Amino acid sequence: MHVAVAWYQAGRGNRVGCERQLAKAARRLGPYAPAHRGVDVESVLGQVARAASVVEDGSLELEPPRV
Repeated sequence: MHVAVAWYQAGRGNRVGCERQLAKAARRLGPYAPAHRGVDVESVLGQVARAASVVEDGSLELEPPRV
């Protein structure tokens, strides 16, 4: 959920909201890595980390997430 909301907030231009949701996503998904119920959690966490780096660099132009 937090991953989707982070991308939504980026699309709305809400940097603070995006940063917060990315942090929550990483924190909540971490215990399920590397995989859970057929989802490659490690891959999702990598996407979250890359998005956080983009936002930290001042941009909200995020690559679309992939599951």
